[in-house]
Amino acid sequence: MADAMAASRDACHQRLATIFPAGALVWIEAEEYDADGMFWRVTLLARNTSGQWERQRYRYDIPTEVVFFMGSTPISEEEAARIRRTAPRLPTGRTLQARAV
Repeated sequence: MADAMAASRDACHQRLATIFPAGALVWIEAEEYDADGMFWRVTLLARNTSGQWERQRYRYDIPTEVVFFMGSTPISEEEAARIRRTAPRLPTGRTLQARAV
């Protein structure tokens, strides 16, 4: 079970990384695994197109390997600085390999 959970988390991070341009500064503020629903809930810190820091919420559906955007909330520079000091970075700009069907 732990291996499957870790594998789905890695797949979630890889899929999320493709949303952002290469080198974008993105931090993983929170993530939660839902075994019953077979999905991950992830809250990221990233800049929006206007340059404002915001909390961006996503849901990664494990069976379909699809990421859903669940909304965003602007946050202050001070709160963003705190998150950047404590949260892990999401490596961005990866490309996913095509799956054989």
